[in-house]
Amino acid sequence: MKYKIVAACLALTLILGLGIAEQLIIKDTMDEMLTRLDGFIVEEDEVYDLEEIKATGEWWDKRHKVLELFLPHNQILEISITYGELIGAVGAEDFDSAQALLTRIRMTCREFENIYSVRLGNII
Repeated sequence: MKYKIVAACLALTLILGLGIAEQLIIKDTMDEMLTRLDGFIVEEDEVYDLEEIKATGEWWDKRHKVLELFLPHNQILEISITYGELIGAVGAEDFDSAQALLTRIRMTCREFENIYSVRLGNII
């Protein structure tokens, strides 16, 4: 009987710990992505820094692999695909399209924080 209680407590602690780690990883990743994306937004006379955008793309690819452990792959893939389009638009100097793609990525990152956070609406 004592072993069952210990095993149940360990399992509960493990589940709770992994849940908290998941929340922290998702929040930190999305906050970092939003911070990086804010650095891309330029004033009317400026241009996007393609090298910075590519560096963030490489960072996202690494984080993408970690997020696959917690989030549905299709939803994360949407950010990766849109980010690839952003790189192409900036490379072609189509800054109007780049701004629209950047806004889409930002909105998707914000929604990840809302959809996968622990809140009453998500629990019910």
